[in-house]
Amino acid sequence: MISDLSGNVALVTGGASGLGRGISRALAAQGAAVAVGDLDLGGAEAVAQDIGAEGGTAVALEMNVTERSSVNEAVSSALGLLGEIHILVNNAGVIGSPGWHERLEVTREDWTFTFEVNLLGVVNATEAVEDHMIRRGGGSIVNIASIAGRLGNPDRSSYNASKAAVISYTRSMALRLARHGITVNCVCPGMIWTPMWEKISARQFSYGSEVFTDLGAARNNRELFDNLIEISTPLGRPQEPEDIGYAVAFFASAQAHNITGQSLNVDGGRVMS
Repeated sequence: MISDLSGNVALVTGGASGLGRGISRALAAQGAAVAVGDLDLGGAEAVAQDIGAEGGTAVALEMNVTERSSVNEAVSSALGLLGEIHILVNNAGVIGSPGWHERLEVTREDWTFTFEVNLLGVVNATEAVEDHMIRRGGGSIVNIASIAGRLGNPDRSSYNASKAAVISYTRSMALRLARHGITVNCVCPGMIWTPMWEKISARQFSYGSEVFTDLGAARNNRELFDNLIEISTPLGRPQEPEDIGYAVAFFASAQAHNITGQSLNVDGGRVMS
């Protein structure tokens, strides 16, 4: 195993698809029992079933990270079903409010919804588990931000700002919780072909991008995505959800017990800082 998480319980928000699915499966592969939380309970159940079929332990929980009562209920269910929570992965995220990929401009609704999910969702889940982690004498919180939080982007300013806020919140909470033996770190993914990136590339294919103006003769969304990778990523290949999952597993492992307040880019070298 890369990072032995045997005996640990992880709660992953937004775990039903895309990055969350990859993170949940990677943590299970390293021995953790996983509570897969998501608005899409059916999707979360499918991920939990996949983990079980591979010999792991997982449960599915319905969770809306924008509603504190829903988060509290999910945390209570996870504790009841699995006993403890050693690891919290704040992964749930959105690009904008519904229909964002069909609009050229970022709207006030995009700003509000993006910050409610991407930042306040992280706050809600963190506050829901921190007392439990404090009582048990430690734990690990890993927030999923994005390299977008380190870069400017005129196409998706609200999303970039929300992810920059997650990076800053990670540092603040690392300082606050350090004396309790709780580490708080952040993973910043690059470009991954998930349902979210399918919509991003569809929007860019339809409307163009102010960032990437030379995309070659892309004939469809996936070719456009591949051209973006070739233009912007030194290693010349996209990342996979499991790449993010293994970075999360490292931060959650005993090997990282002296690492806190850090943000790790997993992006094929696009951002080097």
